[in-house]
Amino acid sequence: MNSPAFLQLIETPRMWLRWPLPGDGEALYRGVSESLQQLRQWPDSLPWAQNEQSPRVSEDYCQTCYAACVMQVAWPMLLIDKASEDVIGTVGFHHIDGVQRIWELGYWCRWPYQKQGRMSEAVLALTEAALGSWPGVQLTSRVDQRNVASVKVLERAGYECVREESTTAASGSVQVVLHYACSRPPQTGQSS
Repeated sequence: MNSPAFLQLIETPRMWLRWPLPGDGEALYRGVSESLQQLRQWPDSLPWAQNEQSPRVSEDYCQTCYAACVMQVAWPMLLIDKASEDVIGTVGFHHIDGVQRIWELGYWCRWPYQKQGRMSEAVLALTEAALGSWPGVQLTSRVDQRNVASVKVLERAGYECVREESTTAASGSVQVVLHYACSRPPQTGQSS
């Protein structure tokens, strides 16, 4: 029996979550560059943000992600605001271990769209889609303990902290990374 295909589009009340496509790089870069200083605060959770960014880097990312989605080795999604049609971030399972059935979630939100519940909306929608089609997988995510907003996103989506890990940054500072896991979405009390 074949595994279900990754959904190409998920609609939420305010956004479309869709696969990155070739040609999306410039729009993605605008969101990354607007938020880069903030994203660089979290080197363990967002190591890619530590690297130099450019329209070409963002386009390469979109093309690589599109291929990964087609081959079902990763499931990254762009967040598109319905009203403005801006790319306002990404959410997705960037590391999928098919043998152990562990999928690692990553996400970020464009600065002007933060503190509006957008990322909670996106993470919950993707989590429900993943567990609805692959009920035996364990979804995981790593987040810096200081990133309180990101911790709240995971907890709202039904993830629970399963362990803490101390890491030493290149600067010598010690950071605490929280490891979250989810095997079923939260009960929202709403019917489907």
